[in-house]
Amino acid sequence: MTLPLDGIRIADFTQMMQGPWATQKLADMGADVVKIERPGGEWERFLEAGGETLEGTSPFFLAMNRNKRSIELDLKRERGQKLAREFVADADVVVENFRPGVMERFGLDYETVSEQNPDIIYVSASGFGPDGPYVDRPGQDLLLQAMSGLARYTGRRDDPPTPVGTAVVDEHAASLIALHTTMALFHRERTDEGQRVDVNLFNAALDLQCQELTAVLNLEREFERSEEGIAQAWLDAPYGIYETADGYVAIAMAPLETVSDALDLEELAEYAAADAYERRDEIKRLLEAETRTRATDDLVEALLAVDVWVAPVNDFHDVAEDPQVKHNEMLIELEHPDGGTFTTTGSPVDYSKTPATVRTNPPAAGEHTRELLTELGYDETAYKELVADGVVGTLVENDE
Repeated sequence: MTLPLDGIRIADFTQMMQGPWATQKLADMGADVVKIERPGGEWERFLEAGGETLEGTSPFFLAMNRNKRSIELDLKRERGQKLAREFVADADVVVENFRPGVMERFGLDYETVSEQNPDIIYVSASGFGPDGPYVDRPGQDLLLQAMSGLARYTGRRDDPPTPVGTAVVDEHAASLIALHTTMALFHRERTDEGQRVDVNLFNAALDLQCQELTAVLNLEREFERSEEGIAQAWLDAPYGIYETADGYVAIAMAPLETVSDALDLEELAEYAAADAYERRDEIKRLLEAETRTRATDDLVEALLAVDVWVAPVNDFHDVAEDPQVKHNEMLIELEHPDGGTFTTTGSPVDYSKTPATVRTNPPAAGEHTRELLTELGYDETAYKELVADGVVGTLVENDE
């Protein structure tokens, strides 16, 4: 089977989430992603989850680096930079997420690379873009949740600003990188033109909130979070999370009359539609007093029967046992680079002709050093010299 990106070579200089998750998405669709890491491996390999790793490797790294080949290069040294330029000369795409100016110091900036490889797609991912007043600031998910307003509008009225419980800005930026890399490749297929593509976390955070920003900046009113935790500052009750006798449920947009009939809660029907926003906290308290008397499964069944948009609030163990998750085959088992297996997410999108594949497991740091140098024309003597000199990191067990 030929995958959509078979034959596309990506020189991947990224680390942490914004870049690596994007390049994994491209690798799942067939791209040959060469992960160029610093000696010892990129930072994400060592990022602990609650103070723990999985057999010495971060579970975060394992989640975002399958289907890639790894080489360690010391880009602070001239010989390392020369090797990197050799990889870039043969690549279709470069993806990097260093701070602005770093790739230029390495002689790997777009202007230099495009002189050598004019049809290159050069994707630069950063916190705020390649220039502007914040160009030297650190770009990180929590900081961008704060700066973009996302944290300010999440949570209850009297709570401090509340971040989302996942790196949602990084995640959206990664999807934007994957999407717009393929768009640039499609443009090149039509025109033979390479180009630079810039993606940044600040823009991604604002893009995530397109409807909310449009509402706030164009309606002549102020929005604030509700006292009782209506899930968005601009939506009516009953939109939110409700405690049950044995857990929680989420109720989305729903006519109060329908919810009232389903739960035999006459008082709820007395709130006219015009009151659903201004009196949303009263409605939430009234409805939650009822939901707390009912088991989660029974409540979900009763509301689904009248087409109310409702769902149980799961933890990740519940998710793993969910019948739809199993039907969709969204959780997969892969081999750990140091032995054993681990469970992670698969591709979220199905193709009828060219489904995403897992061809290789996440690599050990520098696992494909010899293989990749051989492809560049380096013989065994040159390979060992580069290793001994520290230009390509150290030998790994399966590369001796």
